[in-house]
Amino acid sequence: MNENLKKFLEEASKNEELKTKLEALTDKDTATEKAIEIAKEYGFTLTTEDFKETHGAVLSDDELDQVAGGACGFLGGSNPCGCMFSGIGG
Repeated sequence: MNENLKKFLEEASKNEELKTKLEALTDKDTATEKAIEIAKEYGFTLTTEDFKETHGAVLSDDELDQVAGGACGFLGGSNPCGCMFSGIGG
């Protein structure tokens, strides 16, 4: 996972206002672009490339803990998961 995206997701897991903004992103066709805009508001520079799937990537123990531990789950909808941004998860 891109280091900048990782830091952004860590911030989102701690910042209720940011988490709320990300939970409101329910349209998967525009979620990436809107997440990039939101990230910029919080001082993060992300691109659409940061959100693309990386098949065969090896995750660190910390990244696995974030996925298993619920570091995602702030996109709203019937099956909320912020993992769609990082390409790990469903």
